[in-house]
Amino acid sequence: MPSESSEMYIQTIFRLTEKHTHASISEIAAAMGHSVSTVSEKVKHLTSEGFLVHEWREQVTLSDKGKITAGKILRKRRLIESFLFQIAGYGIHELHDEACRLEHVISERLSDALDRMLGFPEHDPHGHAIPGREGRIKQRALSSLSETAPGKTVTIAALQTTDPELLKYISDMGLVPGTPCRIIDKAPFNGPIRIAVKESILPLSVSMASLIDTVNGNGHAETEIDREKNCALRTRRALTKTIRKP
Repeated sequence: MPSESSEMYIQTIFRLTEKHTHASISEIAAAMGHSVSTVSEKVKHLTSEGFLVHEWREQVTLSDKGKITAGKILRKRRLIESFLFQIAGYGIHELHDEACRLEHVISERLSDALDRMLGFPEHDPHGHAIPGREGRIKQRALSSLSETAPGKTVTIAALQTTDPELLKYISDMGLVPGTPCRIIDKAPFNGPIRIAVKESILPLSVSMASLIDTVNGNGHAETEIDREKNCALRTRRALTKTIRKP
């Protein structure tokens, strides 16, 4: 397995190349907070180990090996986030930093155990897909709430920010994965977007709406938070029964 430093690079490059095929050395350096020369040396090292594809003066992308490694790291993080949310009582805005600290130290055996205990969840509390054991990620066709046409009803699918204050603000408004909403109208010149959620009408800035990904249709199922709470309740009951056995 790669070192913790290598895992951080692989994850950063994965994020940078999710929507764009390649990332430049300068983009990686900015995202990591390191100098261009430091990143260049690390990229050479990871390329020699087969995690990256990079030629001199060309941009960087993950190899198949790198993509699978990134998926396995993400699986650990998103299972940890699900555990913290469902079982440990963390808020949706408190998960990212804690999971980042733990993802590099837990084994695949423990992540498998978390997966079983949580009932094999497909998405974490933020709505992101949890990769399979082999590191493969199921892709979904998502669109930003900011790009949704007025009058259309969609269901919130994922929150695309790790900023704890933004996450708390968004979740406090009830805009969590699994929640249906309808676009009422959009003000011109990048003005606010008004949406109907349950019994409320909420104004959102374009920048905030762009952080909320959606899927088409009116979802009548439980919201992600309701689903996670119900799963946590079932898990606690199962654990209680196990503890009470003679």
